[in-house]
Order: sequence, then structure tokens, then C-alpha cells
Amino acid sequence: MLFSFKRNNKKAPDKADYFQGNLLRQFEEANLRVQHKCAHWMERKTAHLSRKSWILILICFTVLTSGYSIYLMIGSFSDTAINVEPITTIAKTTNGRQFSAEKDKINVSISTAEFEKIVRFRRYMERLGHSATGKKVQDSIMRYHHGLLDSLTIVEKYYHSQFKK
Repeated sequence: MLFSFKRNNKKAPDKADYFQGNLLRQFEEANLRVQHKCAHWMERKTAHLSRKSWILILICFTVLTSGYSIYLMIGSFSDTAINVEPITTIAKTTNGRQFSAEKDKINVSISTAEFEKIVRFRRYMERLGHSATGKKVQDSIMRYHHGLLDSLTIVEKYYHSQFKK
């Protein structure tokens, strides 16, 4: 029972994935170095401050930020006609394309043979989901062609609408 499991052979990562991961790691390391240097610089600059100085700095910071917040709140409730953007109607362009339902209707008909190909492909996609290897293929198709099944549904509805007229 111990040796009955399959060995998980993983392929080597793509060079693009490796490069992207390596680049992100380098950015993170650089960010940490900058943070570390800033922290040491601030420690050196504030090492001589006493407890009373820290309390005074904290009180000044709190008063200033609270005052600015109150100023912004009062300013937002008072007369702000100067800062308001004017509301204008949307103008239609003179040289733009005019859309109409009559012009934009699709004048293409789907043959029965083409529709059968679509149905066979949909069945194939459904059957892929029943096995593990098929699920990988199905996921790969859906990853590289996202929206494919939605497009097939639209085409099928269009095909059926041809006969309802």
C-alpha cells in the first residue's frame, strides 16, 4: 500500500513565471530595505526626545489633524458652489455612427451542420468534466478561451430563434 501512489511529477515553471516571481521578490526586498533604513533614521532623530516631548508631539498631532478634519467637515456642509462641477447634458457627436436596430441585425443564418458541430463540442466539454485528466483539459480550455460557453449559448439561442419566426 505504501508504494501504490503515483509520483507527482511537476514540470519546471515557465521562465516568464520564474522571472515575474523573482522580480516581485526583489521589489519586496527593496521595499523592506527602504522601510528598515527609514525606521533607523527616525530612531536616530528621535532618540534624544524625553517622555514629555513625546506627549507634547502627540497632543500637537492630534489637535492639528482633528482641526483639519473639522475644517473639512464644516467646509463640506457650508456653501461650496465654487467647487461643484456643473452638470451638463451629453451631446451627440455629429460625425459619429448612428446605431439603429434595423441596421445592426445579423443577417447570417446558421446551418444545421454547423449547429450539430456546436452541440457535439458542448457534449465533449461536458464529458471532459467526468475524469481528472479531462477536468484539467477542460480547465485549460476555459482558462484560455473564457466566455466560450457563453458564446455557444448565444449562438444556440440565435439558431433556435431562426425557426420561431
